[in-house]
Amino acid sequence: MSKNPKVKSKIPAKAKARAVQVNRMQRSSDEMGKFDNASATSVPMAIAALVGLGIEILFYLFLFVFLLSDSTQIIYDYFYERGWVPYVLTYLASWSFAILFFKHRKLKSQQNVMQFKLLPEDISQDIREDNMGEFYAHIKRLGFDPQQSFLLTRILRGIEHFSVRKNHTETADMLKSQSEIDATMVDSSYVLIKVFIWAIPILGFIGTVLGISEAVSSFGGEMGAAADIEKIKEQLGQVTGGLSEAFDTTLVSLIFSLFVMFPTSVMQKNEEDLLNKVDEYCNEYFLKRLREPHQLHKQTINDQGEKDAITRIEHLQAYLLQLQESQAMVAQQMSEVANHYQQLVYPPNSSPAE
Repeated sequence: MSKNPKVKSKIPAKAKARAVQVNRMQRSSDEMGKFDNASATSVPMAIAALVGLGIEILFYLFLFVFLLSDSTQIIYDYFYERGWVPYVLTYLASWSFAILFFKHRKLKSQQNVMQFKLLPEDISQDIREDNMGEFYAHIKRLGFDPQQSFLLTRILRGIEHFSVRKNHTETADMLKSQSEIDATMVDSSYVLIKVFIWAIPILGFIGTVLGISEAVSSFGGEMGAAADIEKIKEQLGQVTGGLSEAFDTTLVSLIFSLFVMFPTSVMQKNEEDLLNKVDEYCNEYFLKRLREPHQLHKQTINDQGEKDAITRIEHLQAYLLQLQESQAMVAQQMSEVANHYQQLVYPPNSSPAE
């Protein structure tokens, strides 16, 4: 009886210590999402699905306009009188358009970030270990969310990596690896739309098969009751009309597939072009300006050597100028001595003939 309370008191303490140990090993939410830039290209699918549903409802309401004329009523019939398949086709296409709309907004936001000077030369022409904090603070002051921009994530990762490793080559390799990750991320963000592009024609064929099956089965069921040839002709006409209606779902699916495929290809190309611009920006404005500590020391030594060389050249030029002046003075003195000697040998009142 006395041991049970002790056992009960030890269990919560062990569990608490274990929980503390687990919490220490777990990554915090800030740490996990610090450089998670999947949201730079991914789309909230639940919201896109609801937006797609709204687009479909508006589209079906708009179709009532085609009832105003007998020549356009066939468009209304394509979506209201062809079973359940056109509803699913329209929803998948509307969902795809909603995804492309959200991706277009994200692309415009990233292009807006590239218009700002993220690494201004006013702070320093060189990006060094001692001024990286200033560049980091400048990027934070701009107010952009790094998770929504490939460029911001790339630069911030480069700054933190270089501040730790202090190696230009390793930082360049890291940025190259990050470029491949971003490209894979962009490509994977189009998986669902590509599935829709594949599924829309398949659903159209399914609707066609269902329509053909229904038309043929109705004809076969009424053949036994047909007593004359006129009845058979009437049934054949109904079957032919049913077959023509069955192929309408294939027509609608192919049109929707084209309408989804072209903007998807354009949007994917625009995002790939954005990644190329991000690579070019990092190479031109970040990697080119990185200076390792030993490079700065060498540069200081080289600058000092250049200054010493310039000083020695200036001294040499001054010495040569003095030497030239002394040579001119010696030549002048020799000329004066020669004139004085000539005057002594040949006085002015005598001629050389005498």
